[in-house]
Amino acid sequence: MLGYLLASWLIAQAADVAAVEDELRRAKNEYAYGNYEQAADTLRGLLYPMRLITDEQVIEARKYLALAYYLQDRLDLVGEEFAKLLHVEPDYQLDPFTIAPPVIELFEEIRKGLKAELDVIRQLRSDAKLKQPPKPGLQREIERRITERSELGTLLPFGFGQFQNGMTTWGVAFALSQVAMLAVNIACYTYVQRAVGDYTQADRKLVQVLTVAQYGSLALFGLSWSLSVFHARLHFVPAIEAPEVVREIPLTKAQHGPPGLVLNVSF
Repeated sequence: MLGYLLASWLIAQAADVAAVEDELRRAKNEYAYGNYEQAADTLRGLLYPMRLITDEQVIEARKYLALAYYLQDRLDLVGEEFAKLLHVEPDYQLDPFTIAPPVIELFEEIRKGLKAELDVIRQLRSDAKLKQPPKPGLQREIERRITERSELGTLLPFGFGQFQNGMTTWGVAFALSQVAMLAVNIACYTYVQRAVGDYTQADRKLVQVLTVAQYGSLALFGLSWSLSVFHARLHFVPAIEAPEVVREIPLTKAQHGPPGLVLNVSF
């Protein structure tokens, strides 16, 4: 009796797995045919509640659901699905040959916004993999990537120090303000130089105003530059270490001795 129940349960599970795979395939076909609403409905039925079994299935379903939302202009839901995909596979890459550049840009922006969370996931997975012994015939390789930053970069204008520190918003703010001030300075200087000795008494006031604007914009440029240097040095970190990447690679015939660890450090 117990054997019969177990066999029945296994048959039911196998049937459910086959049904899930069939639904996922149908959803992808609906997307390919341009039936984005139907594809989204089918994918939601697989994800909410979760009926998918493998990470690969979850990744595929969330990717196609996000793409279907994007093509329906439901942009508020695109980011949610892409974020959930990245929590399953932080290093997942969209195919640039089949997916439009704006979608890939959006995907990468979401990855950048989740960097801290994704780094934690990578590190936890790396630690868990290190606790397991390497499989026979394989050698474990640990890649540790360290990015060194230059102090010289903190002294440069146009937000270079902020961009180097990974503070893009601050970098853009300093860069735009300094470019604007420099443009005003150059424009005023050019006009005044052309007008020297060749302007009427009526233009005298305008030339005086432009001269003040020329030196004032230069002073503001210097002030903004000084503030950007102070801000960049305040937040400067000499080196950033990325989470370790653990790989298992086959032993070659040229290698001797028992399997062990190989540590690659790159800068």
